[in-house]
Amino acid sequence: MTSHLSLSLDVLSWDATRESSSIAEDPDWKKPYQYWKHADHLLTHDGGEHYRIDCIANLKRAVDHRLKRLNSLYRFKKIADPKKPNELLEMLGHFGVARPAMLLEISALRNLLEHQHKAPPSTSRCQELVEFIWYFLRSTDALSTSVVSTFTLVLDGSIGNETFWLSVTYGPNVDWKCSVWGWVPEALASKSSAGGIELSLESAENYEQFSAKRANLTGMVKPGPNRSTSDVFLKGEVVGRPEAFSRLTEIYFSVL
Repeated sequence: MTSHLSLSLDVLSWDATRESSSIAEDPDWKKPYQYWKHADHLLTHDGGEHYRIDCIANLKRAVDHRLKRLNSLYRFKKIADPKKPNELLEMLGHFGVARPAMLLEISALRNLLEHQHKAPPSTSRCQELVEFIWYFLRSTDALSTSVVSTFTLVLDGSIGNETFWLSVTYGPNVDWKCSVWGWVPEALASKSSAGGIELSLESAENYEQFSAKRANLTGMVKPGPNRSTSDVFLKGEVVGRPEAFSRLTEIYFSVL
């Protein structure tokens, strides 16, 4: 087979599940909750404008700390997606990690209070912001403690010797380079790179070739009722157009 091959984008609609991840064991991810608790405490004992100003300041610290950690773990700017925004908060929204609108409001409020000496929001509005930041922290806890290394795409939601699947290695642990290996139907693997996911191949074999090579090691394995002799086992690295990485990145963050 050719050293390059194009996978149909249909494989990106297969069921995705996390396969392996690395664990960030340091306790630093908990630090934002200290700022958040102080902000919540200030509202519980609201002593006026100065309390609400300090509340917003501590919410901003909580957000900044979490954003710094996420950016350190994931290095979002290295992701080869030409459509990604330049600013970190907007990138989080683009990749589906977090909704940036309220986070931007916290930042804008802090600037108004600190640099333009504006009056703080009402107590009820501050309470809404406290709740939102709690949800933001909770929703990004998994991102802050576990970094996915590999995920699996499976046709029809099951893994077995006669099904189609791809193991995808991707993420910051491999500098956002992407490699895949697994079984795909012949119809989804093409020598033409137009509109597909272009691979630089390490190997690609149909079922007959795959079985023949391994017959002296494991015995000849005959195709099962759902396996065609033309099914393709492949290994390779995703290359070519950066647009191919956009959907892969979306899937990556969805399996956390």
